[in-house]
This record gives sequence, C-alpha cells and structure tokens, in this order.
Amino acid sequence: MIRFWPLAGAHPATGNARGATARYRQLSNAQRVPLLALTTGVVMLALPCAGQTFQTIYQFGAYPDAQTPLGLVAGANGTLRGAAATGGFYGYGAVFELRPPSGSGAWTDEVLYSFAPQNGDVSNPTLAAVAGPNDSLYGVTASTFGAVFQLQPPTIRGGTWTETVLLRGIGSPVQGLGNVVVGQHGEVYGVADYSGDSQGAIYGLTPPALPGEAWNVNVLYSFTGGADGSGPSGLALGANRVLYGVATYGTGRPSGTGNVFALTPTTAGAPWTLKVLYTFPGGAGGANPVQPPIIGSDGSIYGTTSAGGTDDLGFVFQISPPGKHNGDWTETVLYNFTNAAAGTPSSPLALRDGNLYGTTANYSLTTPGGAVFELQRPTSPGGPWTETTLYQFTSKPMPSGSLVVLPGGTLCGTTNAGDILYVPGAGTAYCITGIPGGSK
Repeated sequence: MIRFWPLAGAHPATGNARGATARYRQLSNAQRVPLLALTTGVVMLALPCAGQTFQTIYQFGAYPDAQTPLGLVAGANGTLRGAAATGGFYGYGAVFELRPPSGSGAWTDEVLYSFAPQNGDVSNPTLAAVAGPNDSLYGVTASTFGAVFQLQPPTIRGGTWTETVLLRGIGSPVQGLGNVVVGQHGEVYGVADYSGDSQGAIYGLTPPALPGEAWNVNVLYSFTGGADGSGPSGLALGANRVLYGVATYGTGRPSGTGNVFALTPTTAGAPWTLKVLYTFPGGAGGANPVQPPIIGSDGSIYGTTSAGGTDDLGFVFQISPPGKHNGDWTETVLYNFTNAAAGTPSSPLALRDGNLYGTTANYSLTTPGGAVFELQRPTSPGGPWTETTLYQFTSKPMPSGSLVVLPGGTLCGTTNAGDILYVPGAGTAYCITGIPGGSK
C-alpha cells in the first residue's frame, strides 16, 4: 500500500499556517528552493547539458499549495496544469495551474481544486491529469479502489471549477484504476488492475443521457493471463477509436514479460476485439512495459520497458505497422538504458518533430538521481537513433510523471522531491528550453 504524507509544517486549520503561506508565496522561486530544503531536508542538485537551459519554474510549497506533482499537461493561454498526490486545502491532493510570467516575473500557481474525502469526495491522485474537450481535465485517484474524476472550468472568469466523480472502483466492475484517455466526444477509456475473475481489464465510460445522472461503465475487454497477457498499465487512443496499450505481464502473472496490444471497437453491444501486436521475450529482448505508449504520425507505437535490455534497465521501442493487410507488426529497439545512476524510465514518452523525450529515475536510497533525455530520429532511414541527456539530476528530487512539449522547443515536467514511499516533499516544476528540432 502506498501512503502519502503532506509536507511537514503547520496544520491547515491554524491562522499561523495561512500567514506563513502568504509570506512564502511572496518569495521568488530562487528564494523558495533553499527555504524548502531547510524545512524538508531535501536538496536539489543537477547537472545541465550543453546547449539547453534548465530552469525550476515553480517550487511547490506548504499548505495550501499542491504537493507531489504527477506531471504536466498544456492548458489554456500558455498555462501548465497537473494533478498532485498530496497537498491542497485539505492535504489529500489537488489539481493545479501554473501561469507564465508577464515579462521577467515569476510563474505563479493556483490550486484549481482540492480533494476533500471528509465530504464524500475521492482523494490522492495517482497519475497526471489528462486534457479533455472544452478545457476540461480528467484524472485518477487512489481512494475507493481507484476512482475517475472530471474537472470542468467555470462558466465565468474567476469562478469555481466543478468536480464530478465519474467512477468509483468500490462496488464497480473494475478496480485498481490506471491511466485514462479521453475521446473527442468526452468518452473516457481506462485500464483496471482487477475485474471479476480477470487479470485486468479495459473499460469505457460514456456520459449519461441527462446531466447529473451516473456515467455508464462498460468492460470492453477482460484479460485472461494467457496469450493476451495480464496487468494492463497504459493506453493511447488512435484513429477510429482503436485503443493501443501495454500489458505489463504475460502468460502466468507476474512471471510473464508483457506485450503491446490493439483493442478495436465492434458493433454496439458486442465485445471489443483484442490483438496482441508484439510480445516481449524477456532478457535482452525487454520485459514489463509500464508507461502508456504514444502513437506517431506514421502509425508506429512508441514506448518503454521497465526491465530487460542489454543492462536490464529497460529500453525504448518502436512497434511499426505491417506493410500489408494482416501482416505482422515489427519491433525495433531504439535505445537501451545503460546508466544505472540515471535509473529506469519514469514517464510516458513525449513526441516533437519526430524526436522522443522522456525521463528516468533512480529510487535507490544511496544513489538517487534521474535524467531527462532526448532520442533524435536518424538522419537517414534505418540509421541509429541518437540519445542526448538534456539534464541530469543527482539527488532526491527526481523527475516523474508526464512531460509536455511547448511550441518553440521547450520541454516541461515535474519532480516529486523523492520517492513518496520514503521522503515527503513538495516537488518542483521545471522547463528545459532550446531542445533540438528533428525531422518531421
């Protein structure tokens, strides 16, 4: 069981906490970093890569700020949004928005929503927020055996964001919920660790016919632990509502090595059809994909494994569609992780101009660290991909959660201030400017 701790400090109910928070917010980001290091015992050290500029754009702080951010997604008007596992007004997590400075000022943070389980709400988000239609946000929490929420923007400027719990795992056909993806009409698809007697499931949520009624949940596919694998852990939504995903394990959970699959919709009321596109063999051939895959403009699927490869640290892979109908998909290893100090993949990949971006994290208590990397597409077909470490972390604040690529070559992400199992902390948001461009 994962336990979450709010950042050490005054209790939110006290006036002293509010006064301290007001004074804290008046500090610049440069002033906040050493202050937080003193109060939490966490110090961030990092080594920049030549050609890129690293900047901590925001240091998450004490109540009522969000804490332990889980990644970023682009919002309206140049903002960055995300979910945080802890913090907020009640200490049970929050959804936040970071706003860019005007001129040479500092980024500012606003908590859009604080989870309040004491009022029957869900709590403690586990994954980054996902952008949906009409500026809405979706996410997953740990409480009630997993829950899916929707956050809708206010109808008037400065108004209150509205949260709706779309699914509570407890008492539902799916529990232990993982990442979700959102369709163009607001339908939601997600993975579940458990569904009846199955070894994981893919489910869909559709809006109710009348506002205020419960959303409809349908189990689209239940894994058997056989050739179809088990433990689905990530999805990507492709054309024609086809869902591409990864199963962490293969035959005989948890000893199997995982696969990449496609789940295709069929006629109304009929089960969806699952096809395994590639099964990882283990060892140097890779094993146990965990992060959600992404889909390239050519229909290829890109992702990472958490184990296997030349040094058993995982690798980045590409699954290419067949050249003819009903042909076999082809797997290519693009890069093997070999730096034990940097760790293993810790984020979904991001794609810009044909190049791939991601993070690694090392959760060792003795040699913590992590890195932000780029894989640049080869200049000629069939050539090798080129890996560049854009930024190297060397202490507890490690990169985690989803990355977002902004126009002009800026890559932004978050750190969780250490492994939340052991080290409480607030976390940071950072941006790397000047990332190289790539071929289309």
